Amino acid sequence: MKLLRLLLCILVCGASAASHALIDDVAWEATRIVRVDGRELVTRVNHTLLKERISAVLGGIEVTVILRSDRNILWQLMPILNLAGETDISAMDTPGNIKVLSRERLGEEQVAGQPVVKYRARFETRSGKRQDGYFWQNAAGVHVRSLFPVVDNNGTLREVELELRDLKVGPQAAALFEVPESFRRVPLDGSALLQGLLGM
Repeated sequence: MKLLRLLLCILVCGASAASHALIDDVAWEATRIVRVDGRELVTRVNHTLLKERISAVLGGIEVTVILRSDRNILWQLMPILNLAGETDISAMDTPGNIKVLSRERLGEEQVAGQPVVKYRARFETRSGKRQDGYFWQNAAGVHVRSLFPVVDNNGTLREVELELRDLKVGPQAAALFEVPESFRRVPLDGSALLQGLLGM
């Protein structure tokens, strides 16, 4: 159970990670690799502005979360039970509640064989802290790689890296970002999850 909780924390970290650079307003789907403290998690992501659907296999169990930064809600889908756990994420740094203060073009590079432009972005978190992050943007405007610091609950500085693979740019079905009608919504106590997000 501890491992599953840890992996879920990494999954949610990946869900909110785009907030640490400029908001990626291009619609796409891809495999996203999330790296935190030497741990790596492979996720499948559908993305559109302020909305993401993220799926991964955690401890042999398929887990899907829907992040709605536009509504400060996160749903964890539980298909076996026809349930959707719902939690308020207004306490998290999401694309909906951070400020991007500046961005600086650093030059051209390659990520996974494709030409990209590397940027440094300075942003202000929900708590008012200012931090710098880096992102690599392709010609379509997608951040195919991101690297940024996160300070955990113990004050330890950690680094989170995201990388996209098998990227397909294009519109995403609206239904991907909603709870299926047949699912019953139940409150999900997200406090422990959010408290342990990077203070695992």
